[in-house]
Amino acid sequence: MRYLLCLFLFLTGCARAPLKRVEDAMRPVKSAPKFSDSLSRESFFIALKKHINVMKMSKQVADPMVFGDRKIEKIKYISALLKILEHESDWTDWIGQNFDFYEVYGRSTWGEVMSTGYYEPQVHGSHQKSLEFSRALYATPNDLVTINLKYFANKIPKGEVPGTLQGRIENKTIVPYFTRKEIDTDAKLKDQNLELAWLDPIDAFFIQIQGSGVVEFENGEKIRLGYDNQNGHAYAALGKSLKNIIPPEKMSMQKIKAYLKTLPADELQKILNINPSYVFFKKIESDALTYAGMEVSEGRTIATDLNFFPKGALAFLDIEEPQFATLSDIEPTTWLKLPRFVLDEDIGGAIRGGGRVDLYFGKGDTAAQKAGVMKQKGRLYYLVPRN
Repeated sequence: MRYLLCLFLFLTGCARAPLKRVEDAMRPVKSAPKFSDSLSRESFFIALKKHINVMKMSKQVADPMVFGDRKIEKIKYISALLKILEHESDWTDWIGQNFDFYEVYGRSTWGEVMSTGYYEPQVHGSHQKSLEFSRALYATPNDLVTINLKYFANKIPKGEVPGTLQGRIENKTIVPYFTRKEIDTDAKLKDQNLELAWLDPIDAFFIQIQGSGVVEFENGEKIRLGYDNQNGHAYAALGKSLKNIIPPEKMSMQKIKAYLKTLPADELQKILNINPSYVFFKKIESDALTYAGMEVSEGRTIATDLNFFPKGALAFLDIEEPQFATLSDIEPTTWLKLPRFVLDEDIGGAIRGGGRVDLYFGKGDTAAQKAGVMKQKGRLYYLVPRN
């Protein structure tokens, strides 16, 4: 699924040393936090049932699942989740009695995370390039290759987590894949029949940021596009480059979009090219799919760093959500504390380290409004079945 990408990493890092070992990513809490679930019980059980059904078959859920220095067989974790389904009437109490809470490494202290948000955009597009719809969304190119570094673990410095690299073969040598500038400005993918839809350049950029979306064509036809791959370049947030225009404390997706719409085409593309990361899509029939293969669940799906946190895990997120007076408002009137149990199913290009989490808000304008300003401190705990 999506390469979950956030807009707001103009913030300058953390006081803590960066994580290097999965064993250090979380630890048992000394005492369980006070917990409750502010969303509906129905939404949790619908999400959990979908989650379990896919988790059984998903190759993206590691076996064993790693929670810091503790490892649990995937089948045993699934069994623990299945037991929750038998306790619908008292499910939160039952979880508290049968699971241990593990706090994540955090940004500046254990348990603390910076939470951003993502959503599924719904945009207009065309089957053909035009003045209005001048930027393509592409399927994965045939020459994109992925290198899994776990097969070269003996070449990687001890303690560092092996990941993956994307590239292409040139003169029998693997080189980095094309950047956003090379794809969008230099047209390196032209005439390969990879275009899935043509969009407004700003819509095309932000649908990549979110990793999925629905495109409606002029004739009323709609297609849903989901994340398929990425060019392998590190995500660079536009917010860092716009600090002189939009104050960091006021930075939001809405304000970035509003500014970009004031720019001429050439200047707009130069700013978009600041982010070399590029996402490739595929057509999907279901709701947007997460990295682990589950359909996204509004308010329940989270994305975290794959290198340190286990896909498929149940977690508790203590977080605030923005509240707006009207749908047209750019800034929230207040923030409301809305803790909930969540499912770690996704990843994101900007979601790195032990103190970052991305929460899926759903589809449409309301979800976009909330996700666009989401940049709040919260607390994240993983649920581990008791022995």
